[in-house]
Amino acid sequence: MIHSRLVLAHGALSLVPSEFAKEFPGKKPLLFADANTWRVAGEQVWKELGKCEKHVYDDKVYADDAYVDETATVINAHPDCIAVAVGSGTINDLCKRASFLAGRQYLCVATAPSVDGFTSNGAAITDHGLKVTQQCPAPCLVVADPDILSASPMDMIASGYGDLAAKVPAGADWIIADALGIEPVDQHVWEMVQPKLKWQIAEPAKLHARDSEVIARVFDGLIHTGFAMQEYFDSRPASGADHLFSHVWEMNHIGFWKGTAASHGFKVAIGTLSSTAIMTELLKLAPSDLRTLVAKAPHPLFAEREAQVRTYVTISKSVADRQVEICRQKWLEGEQLDQRRAKILEVWETMMEKVRRQIIPFDDLKERFRLAGCPTEPGDLAISRQQWQYGMRVAQMMRKRYTVLDIVYELGLMDSMIEEISNPSGPYFHDFA
Repeated sequence: MIHSRLVLAHGALSLVPSEFAKEFPGKKPLLFADANTWRVAGEQVWKELGKCEKHVYDDKVYADDAYVDETATVINAHPDCIAVAVGSGTINDLCKRASFLAGRQYLCVATAPSVDGFTSNGAAITDHGLKVTQQCPAPCLVVADPDILSASPMDMIASGYGDLAAKVPAGADWIIADALGIEPVDQHVWEMVQPKLKWQIAEPAKLHARDSEVIARVFDGLIHTGFAMQEYFDSRPASGADHLFSHVWEMNHIGFWKGTAASHGFKVAIGTLSSTAIMTELLKLAPSDLRTLVAKAPHPLFAEREAQVRTYVTISKSVADRQVEICRQKWLEGEQLDQRRAKILEVWETMMEKVRRQIIPFDDLKERFRLAGCPTEPGDLAISRQQWQYGMRVAQMMRKRYTVLDIVYELGLMDSMIEEISNPSGPYFHDFA
């Protein structure tokens, strides 16, 4: 059941006091912002709320365990207050997680259409070096003014476009998991995201021109994706292999845009192109090709897999330990692996036809990203060919969730697929840092 509400209206900031009182009778507001969000909306909201208690983060605020602790400490120091998060992804996730730890609800005033996580059950937090989704309830209410959304930095608007476009190959990942009997598509949740999705991302040039209607359309898509995650109580409706690439780069502090750390949505954009490229390559395989590949595919042992994880995951031993355990949870070998490969062969044609209808052709998607102002090459984010290859390899180790990366791995195609997609002379990426 969806518990969040959205108030999307011109002049919406003036509605915050009445909406707060409606949601939290008898409570006092505690406003959180950073220097930028304070300037564009925080100060006005603070004044509307009668100059309530506030906490303005330093300019290096990051969605990690340290800032969660800082936020929770502030909330716990005000036992009669409810957090009002003024910002986008980072501040929303910090208040979401910290409010949960404090046993409270919270309200969000969105300042940019930059992410899908506003209304999701979960916060994307880097916890002791590992990027994870920590479960916590969504805000009771999101308030947004289309004029403020449209005036936000163009890179943040484009970032939201990249995050929303990721739902296309993420849907294909769910189709794959459903066809293999691993995770059935929940049709009700699917209908909350997918039917309008391609329409919502259909006019990237107008988005880049700050057309408020198109920007509101993208924001609405992001919010309803969050509602779908609430309903499903998991991020499956919103993310697949596309986000796993991003998580690897975020954990390893890879990816820069105009001299600063690239946004989540921009990393997701390159992950979305990467996921689409992998699916495009798989679509070239006829059943006869697949049978030949399966006959030659190796049968690795888990000891080999663990050694591989520990070779590539070097952030810390604890992160490597957790990723080893994730890989163990989805590990197949011997007869179980043979059965999975047989199932892949059995459903290949019908499954891949659904994937073909779901995804946007690679070149079309790349052009949409260009028009929206998103990165279109790994080099745009200062990602080297080696870092991109690392991203694909480790992305498959990141989550138990089944994606196209797992099909590639289980068919023994990981090495050859990495080389194909990252070949500068090939049809996909041509520019690496």
